[in-house]
Amino acid sequence: MTTLIYRLGYIALNVTDLDVAVADAQAIAGARLVHHDADHAMLTSNKRHCEVVFHRATSNAVRAIGLEAKSAAAVDEVAKRAKARGLRVLSETPSLKVIERSATFASSEGHIFEVHTPMPDDQPSRYAGPGIKPRCLDHVNLAAVDTKAMAEEFADVLGLVVTERMKTYELIWMRAGDGRHHTVGLAKGKPGLHHYSWEFGDFGDFKRLGDVLDASDRRLIWGPGRHGAGDNLFAYYLDSSGFMVETTSEMEYIADPNRPEKVTGDLSNYKVVNRWGALPPQEWIEHHNDFVGIDQ
Repeated sequence: MTTLIYRLGYIALNVTDLDVAVADAQAIAGARLVHHDADHAMLTSNKRHCEVVFHRATSNAVRAIGLEAKSAAAVDEVAKRAKARGLRVLSETPSLKVIERSATFASSEGHIFEVHTPMPDDQPSRYAGPGIKPRCLDHVNLAAVDTKAMAEEFADVLGLVVTERMKTYELIWMRAGDGRHHTVGLAKGKPGLHHYSWEFGDFGDFKRLGDVLDASDRRLIWGPGRHGAGDNLFAYYLDSSGFMVETTSEMEYIADPNRPEKVTGDLSNYKVVNRWGALPPQEWIEHHNDFVGIDQ
């Protein structure tokens, strides 16, 4: 199967305190501010125009997840497939001026995606400032009531490919065209976002993250460790608005686009979630953020 999506594009989040959210993303993750006005702010960690968009709102919630398509034709194909499945196409007007074409739709369980043409590479590749300075925003993990049905929907509409799943479909990892083990992960639960992830350079960045959080009288929620699925290093923290942020490195790369999906064990095998042994705390397991849509 040929995926229509190349990579994760951006994440848009509603926040009650815009200035604090921006300061937190700069001081902890090390993202660079691209634009800030009274209503929203954009940040990035590389040459791409933006990767995180914060919108001033009355509650902290997920507005949309941007998925970068390979072309305008791929965007049109996603819109066509979404409509054919009876999904709600919310907009075909790009949410950002720098995006040429997009289609925003809601999944059957209410996850909001804006599939868009490539984000311009119009920002400096290096910049001064605090924080870790990640390489890029690389994946999101969502919760869904019926993960198997949702994975089938994402495959049909977006062309995402299942890289790995549990026998019970409790956890599913799906990849896009860039070959990362997963761009979208799925876990059984109330529909919403569990976490989004920055890619770090190497293990030294995780040590720096712990020290930066400690200096702010904050802490890691889980990690450092190494996930079994994806073989990536990880650590998680909560940002100032209550969103779970993963930091990752060394994620498995799938060179063969036709590689069959891998069926792994279940959560009774700790090596699936952390090969180093420490299982996630209840705070991590129970974390959840709702989607509210693009107009709220």
